[in-house]
Amino acid sequence: MSPRKKAIGVLLREAREAPPYWSRADLARLLREAADPLDRPHLPHVPALANMIKNWENGKHAPNARYQTLYCRVTGKTGDELFRSDVGTSEQEDTPAGPSVEEVKPTKRRDALKLGVTVLAPEAMHRMLRDAAEEAMEFTRLAGATSVGAGTLTHLQAVVTELDRAYSRQPPAELFAIARTYRHRVAEMIEGPHTLKQARELYVYAAWLSEALAWLAHDLGDPFAAEAWAIDAFEHADQAGHDELCAWATDAMASIAIYTDRPAHALAAARRGIARAPRTHPLAVRLRAQAARASARLGDREECEELFQQAHDLHEKLPSRAPLRLAVHTGTLASFALTSYPAQAYIWLGDTEQGDFEKAKFYAQSAIAVQTTAPGASLSTSRKAIARIGLGIVLARTGEPEEAAALGCQALTTPRLVNSVRIWAADLNDALIARHPELPVVRDYGETLRQTRSGKGRR
Repeated sequence: MSPRKKAIGVLLREAREAPPYWSRADLARLLREAADPLDRPHLPHVPALANMIKNWENGKHAPNARYQTLYCRVTGKTGDELFRSDVGTSEQEDTPAGPSVEEVKPTKRRDALKLGVTVLAPEAMHRMLRDAAEEAMEFTRLAGATSVGAGTLTHLQAVVTELDRAYSRQPPAELFAIARTYRHRVAEMIEGPHTLKQARELYVYAAWLSEALAWLAHDLGDPFAAEAWAIDAFEHADQAGHDELCAWATDAMASIAIYTDRPAHALAAARRGIARAPRTHPLAVRLRAQAARASARLGDREECEELFQQAHDLHEKLPSRAPLRLAVHTGTLASFALTSYPAQAYIWLGDTEQGDFEKAKFYAQSAIAVQTTAPGASLSTSRKAIARIGLGIVLARTGEPEEAAALGCQALTTPRLVNSVRIWAADLNDALIARHPELPVVRDYGETLRQTRSGKGRR
């Protein structure tokens, strides 16, 4: 333990124990917060940094240039006040004229080199270069420092893939709890030490998990939480430079907005996603269909039909083998959007003279067929229920209430009775009551719907 390190330790302890009286853990947190955002992930966690502070104050070691800068930022003191070279040593008396290495603030060292270090005495030059070599070694060590253990990223890949596979089969409340737990764990890893390459991958997994949480919160009937998670998914995907994942997040935003009767917001979200989705990806088809049904909800027939035409044109040019999302065939998602969404759109446009209900009936029947033949994890009972309800609304408005009510009751037996199914089922009830309030089948359907509202059951 050198006299100089011991003396600096005394100064550091005095600075910490001066008002407002920080503990070592408090100071560690402040040092981390004072770091540049890009540098912060490479700093030790609070407990480890607090132990380093203890060693500095005990004189075992002295802070390097990085931590000297942070100390100055946090305490408001200068480098001379905390790390001056005349503390505990008479070295300065033996040093030839010219500023010593400790007199050059850490943040000024590069400038000193640029401006001409020949003004430094040979001994000072030697010490400065020695410190610079030590910094380089520390930077190299930190570049590889990580709390992301071997296999962690592979495990996260398996988790998000399984969540995607289980999405349409397992209760949303159970999946929400799992996804939320892993999302918090990823957040902890992002805050901890990791490499830049790992940082991007962690942001991608954070986005996938938040996108899943957005859909699951939507299913559970909490649009505020759903939108918050969708925004988080977009921001993390954007930070990672993952355009496709940004587009998936906007797809969730658009659906959430549709079912909360905010079509203008849905249209804006879909257009935001269209700008990020590759034109040769089925997601580009789906987002244009999202925008089209939002336009229909706004009463803009021309834009609605133009967007559906764009979606169909892109669909015809897609590669024969559609890529997987994670576990779900994106081709099925695009096909459902080109059938179920037009059915909803033409119901909302609702002009009998222009054949809207005939078109809606055709598309609803096609949507049922798409979901009946969907492979594996792409099969969704909730999407099939929505398609059946859409067909029921068409029949209710065209004079077939008995079949409409039967379709509605059948849809409500879905094992995945999510909130979007309930909302659409309520629209069917309104259509039946408006035209056939006296029929027993209509009353029976209304009672069945009321019984389902005590519980909460994507797209």
